Amino acid sequence: MIASTLRALAFLTRLKPVASAFSGHHRLGADVPAFPLAGLVAAAPSALVLVAATGLGLSPLVGAVLATGLLTALTGALHEDGLADLADGLGGHHGKTRALAIMKDSRIGAYGTLALVLSLALRIALLAGLAEHSAFDAALILLAAAAASRGAMGWLWSSLPSADPGGLADRVGQPDSGEGRRSAAIGAAILLVLASVTVGPFAAALPLVLGILALGQVRKLLQARLGGQTGDGLGAGQQIADLTILLGFAIGAGIT
Repeated sequence: MIASTLRALAFLTRLKPVASAFSGHHRLGADVPAFPLAGLVAAAPSALVLVAATGLGLSPLVGAVLATGLLTALTGALHEDGLADLADGLGGHHGKTRALAIMKDSRIGAYGTLALVLSLALRIALLAGLAEHSAFDAALILLAAAAASRGAMGWLWSSLPSADPGGLADRVGQPDSGEGRRSAAIGAAILLVLASVTVGPFAAALPLVLGILALGQVRKLLQARLGGQTGDGLGAGQQIADLTILLGFAIGAGIT
């Protein structure tokens, strides 16, 4: 699991010390059960920033902006890029071939820009609201969402065929259904454990349900419009699951 987590970190983040652990000859799909642990590691500095900002007397909004910016920097905006690309590709109601071509274009369009702005604004607002309620709880919820959403991404990857043969998600080796289920289960378990330390295990029910429903809709969209998953679709799924989990915790805390 340690080796799998290092490979997952090397692929999902810009953490250079673990980059040597990744080999293109290793099937990354076999490492998806470690995706939730990689999410924990990637989000840990942002969780610390969220708590430290409050300790330094900074507003919860400033702390949320700093935490979001740091997490985006550590992941190289990998999943945000997927969200923007998917929004551009599917926003114009193009057919599969044209949508895939748009998603591969490095330029960002109006749909992608709107998706990024709205998702970042929502994330910052939710984290700021949670931090105003309790910075420590907000930090643990940030970790829980990061772990669970990446576990969900592993399941999404395993549940659909590749819509882009030869694309990144296809080249690195798709997980099988068992690996995908373990990824989702480990992510959900981490969420439940962290929730029990903060708001209680029962309060995790709404975030989990919202995350599952949102991911189910992403899966249906990918299947209907593209006939399967792509790397951009997986990144978008992670972002949407993460946001809906944060939203669920915010609703449960009564701060929206």
